[in-house]
Amino acid sequence: MEAAMKYEPLKRHLEGAYDPGELRMAFDEIEAVLGFPLPRSAREHQAWWSNTRIGHTHAAAWLDAGWKTSALDLAGRGVTFVREAVRGVAEGAAPFRHRGEDLAVPLDLLSPAAAQLIDRQASAAGVPRDAAVALLLNALAVERRRALLADLAQPLPAGATDVAVLVREDRDGR
Repeated sequence: MEAAMKYEPLKRHLEGAYDPGELRMAFDEIEAVLGFPLPRSAREHQAWWSNTRIGHTHAAAWLDAGWKTSALDLAGRGVTFVREAVRGVAEGAAPFRHRGEDLAVPLDLLSPAAAQLIDRQASAAGVPRDAAVALLLNALAVERRRALLADLAQPLPAGATDVAVLVREDRDGR
């Protein structure tokens, strides 16, 4: 899998992060967002977390989302991301991406159970309702991705055609 795509879930998570300027994430949290373990080099080498795209295609995940790594704690197994100031051109002259529009959901469209879920999340996390909604949606997205990956990891049913076999046969036939 291409590194840029591999780390796309982290990019999406950071794009949706509620924290206005700084976000500390444990390596375990990052792995939960990604759905796979970080490489050993991320746990052992400060350079893996550098804010440069050259030789670090994974860094595009946080840079494209408008964040930079700041405080790295290898011993404590965590990293702090700081939000870059919004500007016309992102690092590396990448095209500017507008922040998404705010989303407002009228409370009368929610079931009582959904409203209670939001209130419980807000209380447990010590955040306002809008941040609680973001936390809940992000958790749901991670769970759906895990379920999808689990489904994709299942063996093919008996008699089904394996696409990889077809590709190999086509390649070998050339």
